Amino acid sequence: MQEIYWINETRTNNFNDREVAAKIGGLWQEAQKLQQTDATFYGIYADYESDYKGDYTVSVASNMPHSENAKKIMIPEQPYQVFNVEKEVFATWQEIWNTELHRSYLFDYEEYTPDGSIRIYVGLNA
Repeated sequence: MQEIYWINETRTNNFNDREVAAKIGGLWQEAQKLQQTDATFYGIYADYESDYKGDYTVSVASNMPHSENAKKIMIPEQPYQVFNVEKEVFATWQEIWNTELHRSYLFDYEEYTPDGSIRIYVGLNA
């Protein structure tokens, strides 16, 4: 299991929360204030109410601790379908939502590496 460090989180819904973009944007603004220039950052989606249409918790984390007391998050070992983001993250999520996958809705995450590449890991049922 890979260990990363929690920065912040919020609860939201892609379809019923008018503030979804502002909430997620605020999480990323807080992460940018840490100025961890060589860090890999993670957008984590967990605690799903049902599926991608229900409420979920979104968190931002980093592979570098930002304080002595930084809360650790373990990326669960499960099968993942990996999607490389070629254009923009939201467009890739829309593609994922329209792809027939046997999703676990346990833990999904986006990985933002220092070289600028972005990958989305979608958790699958074993």
